[in-house]
Amino acid sequence: MLTRRQFSRRLAGAGFAVASGCGRPNAAPGTDPRLPARGPEFQRGVNFTAEWPDVYRSRRAYRILERLPDYGVDSVALVPYGFCRHNDPEIRFGGRRVWERDADIERLAGHAHRLGMRVFLKPQLWVPRGFPGNIYFESERDRETWFRGYDAFLRHYAALAQRIRADLFCVGVEYSRMVRYEDVWRKLIAIAREIYSGPLIYAANWGEEFETLAFWDALDYIGLNNYYPLPDDLDLTGIVAIVRKVHETWRRPVIFPEAGYASLVHPQREPWAEDPREISLEDQARCYEAFLAAFYPQPWCHGIYWWKVGTNGFGGPRDGSHTPWGKPAMAVVARWYRRRRRRS
Repeated sequence: MLTRRQFSRRLAGAGFAVASGCGRPNAAPGTDPRLPARGPEFQRGVNFTAEWPDVYRSRRAYRILERLPDYGVDSVALVPYGFCRHNDPEIRFGGRRVWERDADIERLAGHAHRLGMRVFLKPQLWVPRGFPGNIYFESERDRETWFRGYDAFLRHYAALAQRIRADLFCVGVEYSRMVRYEDVWRKLIAIAREIYSGPLIYAANWGEEFETLAFWDALDYIGLNNYYPLPDDLDLTGIVAIVRKVHETWRRPVIFPEAGYASLVHPQREPWAEDPREISLEDQARCYEAFLAAFYPQPWCHGIYWWKVGTNGFGGPRDGSHTPWGKPAMAVVARWYRRRRRRS
């Protein structure tokens, strides 16, 4: 979650590529089949995001990556961003000054694999003063422009996923109002499969998008970005039932491409929010504990990627954001990730 100031830094002078066509990337993907490096077992993950000033190419990013296995983490989501403004269907991505350059992702992914970790490539669109679920265009022409741009964006990162031998690739993140165009998404997923030979997932926003998405059968995993509000007693029984129902309907295992709670008082009431209020590391840790106790044993749950650990190591006891880094929540992650799963 970038601040407005961080977004401005990213956008200014970045020399973006403009996604205006549907052509296949110049670099053809490899032809060797790609199997997950360590099989289909549970993915004990975190989102490992580029954060200023120590972005993916920095030495500090590598040092923090190397510390993650100490907490039982065996999978990392790398998150390159494109950009899409409100009321403008043009998608921009790439450029020499972005924080997640292709070459930097390729090197970092290689290092993660050498450490015995899985790599999940999860490209996202950053929408200033909003989120991807707000993207929608009344004009058919604008929608077609956006989908042409997204086609190019998806092709580019599917080719990168193939090149870095990613263990999982995400075809989209929280496009709540655009996923109603099911036929278009099925075509996009088919294109991704032509380019990338590994398993595919879509990361749906919690609620209606997750519960009603019509193309789960075209994917290998059901993906839920879990920010469902919880009651104050942190009882997840109802949430588990919702997720189980989607799993049983579509017969696909579930992965959480994002899950998280801010280190603020009562983060369970609005898990997506970081509105300024009193810091509570304990409340965050309790939510992590409740979530892991509910989902870690489920046989149909194949992974969790916590939001988020940054390359610059931000966090600690005075930080109220979602990161668990330097907080009791990270100890909760370590305790659960190190234990053998006893499936319920």
